[in-house]
Amino acid sequence: YPEGPLKDASIVLATLTEPLVKIEGTRHLSFIELAFEFGHASGLSLQNAEQVEIAGCVIANFAAGGIAVSGRANTVRSCDLFNLGTYGIQLNGGDRKTLTPAGNLAENNHVHHYGLFQRTYAPGIGAQGCGQLVRNNCIHDAPHNAVLYGGNEHRFERNEIYRVVMETGDAGAFYTGRDWTSQGNILRHNFIHNLGGGDDKHVNTMGIYLDDCDCGDTLEGNVFYRAGRALMIGGGRDNPVLNNLVVDCPIGLHIDSRGMTWKHWNNTNDPSWCLDAKARAFNYTQPPWSARYPRLAAIMNDSPREPLHNPIRRNVFVDCTRKVCDFDGNVKKLLDKFEIADNLTVNTSGATNGIATAEGIKGFAHLAGTADKPVDLGFADRPEGDLALRRGARLLKELPAFEPIPFDKIGLYKDAYRRRMPAR
Repeated sequence: YPEGPLKDASIVLATLTEPLVKIEGTRHLSFIELAFEFGHASGLSLQNAEQVEIAGCVIANFAAGGIAVSGRANTVRSCDLFNLGTYGIQLNGGDRKTLTPAGNLAENNHVHHYGLFQRTYAPGIGAQGCGQLVRNNCIHDAPHNAVLYGGNEHRFERNEIYRVVMETGDAGAFYTGRDWTSQGNILRHNFIHNLGGGDDKHVNTMGIYLDDCDCGDTLEGNVFYRAGRALMIGGGRDNPVLNNLVVDCPIGLHIDSRGMTWKHWNNTNDPSWCLDAKARAFNYTQPPWSARYPRLAAIMNDSPREPLHNPIRRNVFVDCTRKVCDFDGNVKKLLDKFEIADNLTVNTSGATNGIATAEGIKGFAHLAGTADKPVDLGFADRPEGDLALRRGARLLKELPAFEPIPFDKIGLYKDAYRRRMPAR
């Protein structure tokens, strides 16, 4: 620093210590194609808002965050957010006790170079409460998480995430944790790649990280490329792992049994744990919770410390360099209780060193090529990270149950507000 000569540069000294725009209880308001820049606090703060739209705007150069929204039916669409001290976009709202969704939406936003001052737990996009939708965003270049969430019934779909978790370990591009009640969330068709440097050394960098017995998330149709430990389930349960594609990652899927081995899993003296007490706060054994999450309602009578009900089906693991499935001893003893079927591991070149298989685990087929005849699964351009499948791809012949992932629909798209795509 400075990044260039100062002679012809514009120098701005911001003095504002409140959000540049702060509104509360507002309805039916639109901010269209405006630029919000420079401040010691955040850009826009919308509290208890309803049907407020922020579209085609630039939010940049704030010491705190970009946009914080609470309320219902609000939209942040096709905005560019960058050079932010903390978070990019925060969505909150809905009623968790009644499972009433907020219906807030963050779509087609380009969020990058955030977390400049708060280096951890300042996500590109955060979602709390009930029923937020985070779709078709591009998030990159940050020291820690891309998406940090908690609560219920959120959907994270078709987002592209790369070059995050660049300075931290024990962290994930997507992160949630330490809560049985964080149920009903769906992470589907996201492309997560080149994390933490994107090489074999980054096994403590996760693509999707369900930490500390987190339960009730569906991980389906996501694509991981050079993404460290791609899928991480830290002792939780009721987390279906379905139809994911993992390529060139050190570890494909990790499941451990920390709920069985950590004494503080339900420690009443530690409010950050005490998982049963957190659930009782939502009256989880009675409707609407018991109807929506029947396994959670019965958890205390179903070996609550065991990481059960995590089906693993229709996943493809290509050239994992350390382990395809990283399961601890307790998990291996419980595998007869797991639903594992129609998974495929691939050793493209038939290498005898440095490429792992799922040896000894039921429900996995294995395909290996040779140095002279490597396996071509039908990716459009694997070296460049384009993992779309060509017509007639071998992957679909080897694993007919695998459902093609709509790779061309992931990430940003052109619309009335985003007329040009950003440079890579």
